[in-house]
Amino acid sequence: MQDKTAVILMNTGSPAAPTAGALRTYLKDFLSDPRIIELPAWIWQPILRGIILRTRPAKSAERYKKIWMPDGSPLMVYSQKLVEALNERLSGNTTVAMAMKVGAPSVKTTVQRLKGEGYKRFIFFPMFAQYSTQTTESCLDSVRETENLDSEGFSWDWIKPYYDRHEFIDILAQKIALQRTAGAHLVMSFHGIPVKSIKKGSPYEHQCRQTAFEIARKLNLSEGEYSIAYQSRFGNDHWLQPYLTGHVEELVRKGTKAIDVVCLSFSVDCLETLEEIGIELKDHFIRVGGERFNLIACLNDDPQAVDFYLTLIEEKLNNPSF
Repeated sequence: MQDKTAVILMNTGSPAAPTAGALRTYLKDFLSDPRIIELPAWIWQPILRGIILRTRPAKSAERYKKIWMPDGSPLMVYSQKLVEALNERLSGNTTVAMAMKVGAPSVKTTVQRLKGEGYKRFIFFPMFAQYSTQTTESCLDSVRETENLDSEGFSWDWIKPYYDRHEFIDILAQKIALQRTAGAHLVMSFHGIPVKSIKKGSPYEHQCRQTAFEIARKLNLSEGEYSIAYQSRFGNDHWLQPYLTGHVEELVRKGTKAIDVVCLSFSVDCLETLEEIGIELKDHFIRVGGERFNLIACLNDDPQAVDFYLTLIEEKLNNPSF
């Protein structure tokens, strides 16, 4: 009889509430990850504890309040909907759960709960189409830590990035086509990372561009009808460019009055899509002379996305080396 298998959807995480206290706890853990902040602890921790955690939590809490949903943060709400949709399609021998790199539910508590329910095989699914150490590898670090603490009855594998899978490209292209504004320039936005990560060999920039180019080809877009930019810059390092805010300013200077923005680093909507882009970037675009701004939603729990994720899961279930 095949071992009971648990598929665990992984994401960065979310604060427990849109309050300064909850954000302080979340940011302390998130910004202490050496995958996120690639500085020696003796340099970074005094800055984090002495400056950032004194000023940023209250500001971040106000941003979260703008997009908080009745059932919690969008990232958690949409992730749970995705878990439920996948569980409806899988057999009783396989279950789907979620775990977060930062905050609850953690990888450790999720694995312990499922092991107690008799699950012995684990498949971890980082919900990032493109690979980066800041996202994919950071999540897998949590898995390795759990394995080091309790390896007994813990067999695990993970689902690889899917940035160029034709099914993924087709779903995104269809969604974009349905939500496009007539005559608008399409901005494909990706979460930024420091350029030094690329110089160390990260495939992230290549994978982002591959995703964008394949979508543009599927939609028959010319070079002038779309562009690529990077959002969510943090700190003073040199990050991937063009930076999104400056990029939309340049588009307006060149005469663009309408843009559609799609955030292609995110599987579900979250602070970085709904508030940073849907509110902050929209306000900035209008302020510098733009007229029509449209944010295209993430895949979230769209039925076609559920079908695709199910394909990836079944491939791994049937062929662990896939």
